Amino acid sequence: MFKLQLTLMLFCACSIGAAPLPIDPIWSTESFRKAFTASYGIDSRIEPKLTPEEKEELDLVAKKMSTGDRPGAISLMTKSSLLEKSPAMLFNLGSLHFEEGESAKAMNNFRKALKIQPNFRDAHRNLAIAHVQAGDYIKAEPSLRRAMELGSQDGLTMGLLGYCLSQSGRSHDALQAYRMAKLTMPDELQWQLGEATALMELNELEEAESIYKYVLKVSPERVGIWANLANVNLRQGNQILAISNMEVARRLNALDSSSLLSLGHLYLNETLTEKAMDCYRQALKDPIPFPLQQFADAVDYLLQYQFWDQARKFVLEIKAAAGYGERAKEDSKAAHQFERAEAMIEIELGDSEVGVARLESMLKKDPLDGLILVSLAEYFLENKETEKALMFLERAASVDEFAVQAQRRRGEILALRGDYVAALDALKNAQEIEPHRALEKYIESIERLSKLYDRQ
Repeated sequence: MFKLQLTLMLFCACSIGAAPLPIDPIWSTESFRKAFTASYGIDSRIEPKLTPEEKEELDLVAKKMSTGDRPGAISLMTKSSLLEKSPAMLFNLGSLHFEEGESAKAMNNFRKALKIQPNFRDAHRNLAIAHVQAGDYIKAEPSLRRAMELGSQDGLTMGLLGYCLSQSGRSHDALQAYRMAKLTMPDELQWQLGEATALMELNELEEAESIYKYVLKVSPERVGIWANLANVNLRQGNQILAISNMEVARRLNALDSSSLLSLGHLYLNETLTEKAMDCYRQALKDPIPFPLQQFADAVDYLLQYQFWDQARKFVLEIKAAAGYGERAKEDSKAAHQFERAEAMIEIELGDSEVGVARLESMLKKDPLDGLILVSLAEYFLENKETEKALMFLERAASVDEFAVQAQRRRGEILALRGDYVAALDALKNAQEIEPHRALEKYIESIERLSKLYDRQ
């Protein structure tokens, strides 16, 4: 049957799903509690002064807190007649709500405190912290910066600013913020992880690798860092080491379905097909709703490597998975990829004419599907219908993703036919888009043939 002449993806250039900075664990660390609760003591130089009545109320709150009665402390302040006019009490109530995991209530009280006392530094900072915990780093950043303007230079403020900057793609600024955070919170691993991630994004790979290894040494329970380390290895061009580190993370159950698929791609790139299929199938068992598009891509990779039987079985397994039907309705692109895969598999393993008819029918709906175009071109070339093959390749050349592949293939076919002028035109177009030394040499050999032909 036909053989696809496809340019395989360089999986080593892709990210493998490590989180840039899993911020959640910081809420339970001792360093966070010390930094956060230190704000209960109001700095009278730049923040609200306490009236005797407020001091009396907060003393009662402190007694409740000293016995671990946080709900009692919250109840005491909530019922106080002083609350709505006291930025200090609103701030402390918001802080207690935050510790109870009630971010919305915390933010509401911090805002009320700031409405009364706009320059309340720690209210700005704690409002930002609540935004970060709620996952809204965009709203958190202005509050963090305002807290800094008012004098907050503690490690928690700087570290969370680094996190916000990292999330918005400003790696250089994030790196500086994380390093400043480490000055006052040197033992907080979150800031070290953030620094390593920023270094990786800035291509300072050896330093990033060193930090990740240190974190794994002092905190081996952070098993997800193996995936971060694998990302560094990929950027260093060491795919084998990346696979090794990802495999450690896999055996420690630290990979989600997306990361398992990425590990499968890496195995496939090393032609370790069974290991790749093990990863793909394990990803399919993830209880979290699986990313259908990524599974469709995995099937396409199997087809590109011409693992037809494995692709056929995997498609059936995906379609048998719980929730496939609903997800296919929501993701038309992935559904199209599965339909295309089934048609291509039919050409190779079943009735080739039926498979070709299915691809041609799909092409009417999506005339710029480059994979269908080059697949049909190879099929017709295999069946000695060269003109049809050239026609499909010419159409594929107009699709950016397939332009180089289609032009090179056209050039090869035309050169074999002795049409050197047209062949060189196609090959040079491919070389212009994506220069390659091997193609350059091939063009030179065709040019010599062309000149020899012209002299005869």
